Amino acid sequence: MSLERSPVKIPAEQLLAESISIVEAAKEKDVILRIMGGLAIYAHSAESEECKKLQLSLGRLGENKPPFTDLDLIGYNKQWKQIRDILEKGCGLKPDRMVNALFGDRRLVYFHPKSRFPIDVFFETLEFSHILRFGDYPGHARLQLDYPTLTLADLVLEKLQIHQINRKDLIDLMVLFLGHDVAQGAQPNAVDAKYIAAVLADDWGFWYDATNNLSHLMNLGPSLVQGNKLSPEQWETIGRKVNALTSAIEAEQKTPDWKIRAALGTSKPWYREVDDL
Repeated sequence: MSLERSPVKIPAEQLLAESISIVEAAKEKDVILRIMGGLAIYAHSAESEECKKLQLSLGRLGENKPPFTDLDLIGYNKQWKQIRDILEKGCGLKPDRMVNALFGDRRLVYFHPKSRFPIDVFFETLEFSHILRFGDYPGHARLQLDYPTLTLADLVLEKLQIHQINRKDLIDLMVLFLGHDVAQGAQPNAVDAKYIAAVLADDWGFWYDATNNLSHLMNLGPSLVQGNKLSPEQWETIGRKVNALTSAIEAEQKTPDWKIRAALGTSKPWYREVDDL
């Protein structure tokens, strides 16, 4: 029987603390798990009260609704059994046995035993509107580049791959750009624009949706300033960094595959249809 998913009913700080405790339990066993999504961006704002306050105050899921709906984790296929054992035996999480039986080779679903929030665990690759690959363990394990979350660049790509991006994802991106620099290469606590540009330069469809989503972000900002949800200074900082990333994407040399697919444009589907479990 599949368990019913209910929204998060605990404060964001408690959700983050319980999420990190799960990742730390895996780390103690030399198992890689990383936090994804909006909660990962909230975790990256740990030292910035301004960013944390902004992500919570903008009502990313709507007024009077909890800021986060669940916990998303990602690990490696080669550690599938260890991950399952840590989550079920070590952390006492309750498995959704029906979903795990059907989709467990690429996704596991759990529920926290006390707080009841749902936990989705992905493996190695995110396959939504576009595909994000994180290498394999231990050879090219991109998940090891940051802790306890994905890298900032991967968090940006996770949001930009969404074909029909919504307000909450744009807000998450704004918070991320407000609190972090955009760099031409891997630097601590900065968005690696070079890596993002390289990923998009090899996939026209991903590039098309990503650049459109950055344009949506730039269109949303002024309305938030007008509504006193965002200060002009905050928006200037965000906009400057988004423009820096956009410039890096435009400047990156595109691959032959990108150019071939670009010639077809939107005359054929350029994104994957995404179905819920």
